[in-house]
Amino acid sequence: MKVKVNRGGKVLIALTILLGIAAVNTGNNLLYMVVSYLLSGMLISGFVSLMNLRNISVSVRFPDEVYEGKPVKALLSVRKEGRFPSFLISVESKDDRVVFPTVEGKARSAYLRFVFKRRGLYEKVRLKVSSDFPLGMFTRFYFADVKVNLVVFPKPKKARLRSLSGEKKGSETPLSLLRKGYEEVKDVRDYTNEPMKLIHWKLSAKSDTLKVKDMLSRESPSLVLSLESVEGDTEERLRALSYLISELMERGYAVGLRLGRSYIPPGKGKKHKLRLLREIALFESPETSSRGLP
Repeated sequence: MKVKVNRGGKVLIALTILLGIAAVNTGNNLLYMVVSYLLSGMLISGFVSLMNLRNISVSVRFPDEVYEGKPVKALLSVRKEGRFPSFLISVESKDDRVVFPTVEGKARSAYLRFVFKRRGLYEKVRLKVSSDFPLGMFTRFYFADVKVNLVVFPKPKKARLRSLSGEKKGSETPLSLLRKGYEEVKDVRDYTNEPMKLIHWKLSAKSDTLKVKDMLSRESPSLVLSLESVEGDTEERLRALSYLISELMERGYAVGLRLGRSYIPPGKGKKHKLRLLREIALFESPETSSRGLP
């Protein structure tokens, strides 16, 4: 553990030194007693602050989707392992700070903000755990490396599809032209215990019987994205793919990915989306390999 001397601590140390010099020069017993009390107070304060920071466990849980350059709030949990509680425990990331008035055997939680500047795998995050208890004149602290095994996705960058199957090479497809899967009315027939939402109220009002809509389902086609689907350098393309994956899947498309030698067939659902985003987050081209991922 390390110790930082605060402003009040500096004043206390300076006062102790001055009184010590005065006591030596004058031989005044009262000054000796005052200096001894001050030194004893600093010693006891240091011991209490040391015990206050011992046996504290810290864990962090991130949400499913974390993107580079975007602030994210992670759930921070702090727990004291021992009989006695700790007081005024501060936990800091590079971007935020949380203070717990007391920490006991039962875990206490709060949200701590993080900002990751680069995509890729983060096996751990470094947090600063500190406290200025009991007097506030000295701050004792240490750094804890908390394991997270977090994959940070490329920051979504709005983009257009460079080309789709059946279109001319080099053409761009605005996402507004890609429609979500929908249903259309195929026919109208008599009511036979169908759901109320299918009743055609206008035609039913004109006839003596209830009429229902016979729906024809139309599904959106599936798409397989790749680096060739967008423009820019490697990082720009990966950010564009991050945007397109989320946007297309929200529109009801089954989306697949071909990246280098890796191929993920089209699919839907949150788990499939996270799989695609993880694939582009961990992608290494010769350009990124020479620079190195986190």
